[in-house]
Amino acid sequence: MLHDATTPATGRTQQRAARHMRIALRLVVTGIVLCGLLAAVSRIVQPKNNQAEFGQSDSEAHGVLGEPRDSIDALVLGDSESFCSISPLQLWGEQGITSYVCGTSGQILPLTRSLLLSALSKQHPKVVVLETNCLFRPFRPGFALNRVLQDKFPVFEYHNRWKKLRAEDLVYAPQTTWTHELKGFRIKKDTVAADPSSYMAPTDELAPMPRLGELYLRSIARICRDNGTRLVLVNTPSTVNWNMKRHNCVQQLAGELDVDYIDLNTGKNRAQIDWSTDTFDGGDHLNLSGAKKATAKLGEILRNRYQLPDHSGESAYRSWDEAYARYERVVNEGAAS
Repeated sequence: MLHDATTPATGRTQQRAARHMRIALRLVVTGIVLCGLLAAVSRIVQPKNNQAEFGQSDSEAHGVLGEPRDSIDALVLGDSESFCSISPLQLWGEQGITSYVCGTSGQILPLTRSLLLSALSKQHPKVVVLETNCLFRPFRPGFALNRVLQDKFPVFEYHNRWKKLRAEDLVYAPQTTWTHELKGFRIKKDTVAADPSSYMAPTDELAPMPRLGELYLRSIARICRDNGTRLVLVNTPSTVNWNMKRHNCVQQLAGELDVDYIDLNTGKNRAQIDWSTDTFDGGDHLNLSGAKKATAKLGEILRNRYQLPDHSGESAYRSWDEAYARYERVVNEGAAS
């Protein structure tokens, strides 16, 4: 009588396969349960409105979510250079352009990408302006991974809110009804002169850009294309942060990505900044006087090059006229003294 000599080995192989399958199934079930728990806890600790009073981080940048759906034609992203240099309400007053600055201090590209995706959930801007100083901020892969986790499960960002939880946090869903009075812009009126003696000195060299930063920029460009919006790289005037090496680097990369590049520091697009009066911290950032000049120049380019609509006079945008009137009062405070 013949016996199958491979039967014991085959049996052991099948047993191992079954054991591995059981382990894999347990891991999958555990993962699903863990994700469910994280989602449930995230819903509880997540701020219930997009205001600082509710615990919202970077509330000024998230104020764009409080704007009426599909009402923003130009979205601005970047670090403090963006919110000190570009005034949406001035763009409204001069060009009738609706815009919002989602700028944050020290912003690095994983957060830039996160803010872009968040804004695109409610807005479909015709132009996304990325202030380019943040392209040169290095960051570690761990920060990028942490940002992904925070976006998927807000508990990783807001875990400290458990100390301030109230009964309504257990039952109310998060909402976004608040918007920043200045549409993300920050007014700085102090003056500390800069030394522009070596500012934008000619060179053919290229500044190095962090490799991870370049990968994120390419991802941001792809997101903009997929959403039918035009990415425009812009760097605002700064004697501290900008030079021809960085200009050359961004210009080359813009060509590779087939996106527009506007440098307000040099060439035909240069904003006429007076570095003795137009900066509040020695050339790092613009003050209100400098921001007016940079915003005026950028507004002309956005209107003429990208044909952004002029909404002035439209009844649906009456709140912009009201916000602009309040803005003018703040801007002109102390002007006569």
